[in-house]
Amino acid sequence: MAKHESEPDYQLRCAFEKHLQSLNGCHYAYFVTHKGLDVKPRIISNYPERWLRAYRAANYHLIDPVINHGLKCVAPFSWREALEAKESAQSDDVFALSQKYQISMGYTFNLHDSNGLFAALSICNTERRVDFEQVMKQRSAEIQMTLIQFHNSLTATFAPNELFPASADTSLSDREMGVLKWVVMGKAYREIAAMHAISVRTVKFHMSNVVHKLQVRNAKQAVYKAVSLGLV
Repeated sequence: MAKHESEPDYQLRCAFEKHLQSLNGCHYAYFVTHKGLDVKPRIISNYPERWLRAYRAANYHLIDPVINHGLKCVAPFSWREALEAKESAQSDDVFALSQKYQISMGYTFNLHDSNGLFAALSICNTERRVDFEQVMKQRSAEIQMTLIQFHNSLTATFAPNELFPASADTSLSDREMGVLKWVVMGKAYREIAAMHAISVRTVKFHMSNVVHKLQVRNAKQAVYKAVSLGLV
C-alpha cells in the first residue's frame, strides 16, 4: 500500500487492477468526480506517489486539459487532442510538471453516468511506443468496457455521498434534512410547516439553506441533486 493511500483506496486500487490485467502493467489513472458539486475527486492510480500528492494538493484537476476535455466529450481521445483543445495557458503548467514523471503522452476513456458523476480512465504511454495510439484505438471497446464495469461496481458499492462526503460547513442539519425529505416526497411548504409545527416562513428558510449548501439555484434543483447524491 502506498504511503498516500487510505485502506479503502488501496482496496479499490487492487480491485481496479484486476480489471486491467489484460493491459500488462500499464500506467493508469482512474478519476471520478461529481459534475455538479465542488468536491475533491477520487483518484485510483499507479502513477508516481510524489506526482499524485502534488496533483491532489494543488487541485490540478481544475486546470488539467485532459480532465477539462473529457468533461466535454463522450468518445475516447488522445492527450494530444486535449492539448490542442485547451482553453487556458495554465494547462501547459500541468503538463510541464507531469513530464518530470514521464506522464505526458496517453489516451483517455470517458464515462458520464446518471448520478451526475464523470469518470475517466487514462492510460499513459510511459514507454513512448510509436504504435500506442493505434493500439488504444484497436482495443478501445475492451478498455471502455473495463471502465464501465469498474465504475458500475464502484457506484453499486458506494453512494455518491459516500464517495464525496460533504465538508462540515456544507452538511445539512437534521431539520434541513427533514424538510428536504418532505419536499422530495412532494409535500407543500404549508403541509411541512404543519407537520413540524413551524411557520411556512421557517420552512422556506430551511430550504434556502439547502439550496445554498447544495450549490444550486432553486428548490427543484436541490431536490434533483439530493436524490442524485443519495442524500434522501
